[in-house]
Amino acid sequence: MSRNQRLSYLGIAAVIAVVAIVMFAAGSGPNETAEETGSQAARQTATPSATAAGDGSSTPEPTPTATPKPQPPLLTAGKVAKLRFSEGETVRFRARSDAPEHIHVHGYDIMRDLVPGKTAEVSFKATITGIFEIELEASAQEIAELRVDPK
Repeated sequence: MSRNQRLSYLGIAAVIAVVAIVMFAAGSGPNETAEETGSQAARQTATPSATAAGDGSSTPEPTPTATPKPQPPLLTAGKVAKLRFSEGETVRFRARSDAPEHIHVHGYDIMRDLVPGKTAEVSFKATITGIFEIELEASAQEIAELRVDPK
């Protein structure tokens, strides 16, 4: 293999690596903010309902119905979720394990028991800024990275 061929392969590998990094960074967006899911819950949708018009015919009239409240993210072993909140917001997430576990939010020193096969909900006020690990304590497995930004 000539020197030029090796340099070509090296250049192609570098381009592939850069594209992979950019795609990975762009793909992590939906998991980062809970604010987006909270604003979606406030939206309403219209459903038609029949009302009598003055001429005896029925005309559809939009009736506002509440959009179902989205569930907080579900944290499980095997994946490290990225959670991002601002100082003063309420941090909310769910966790599930197939074995008896304790969920531990480092920095906040919050511990919750996890019953096998059941989903536990965790919520607390984001009062400390920084990046914190959320782990399954017994297995020492990180399941999320919590980032709390200052106001």
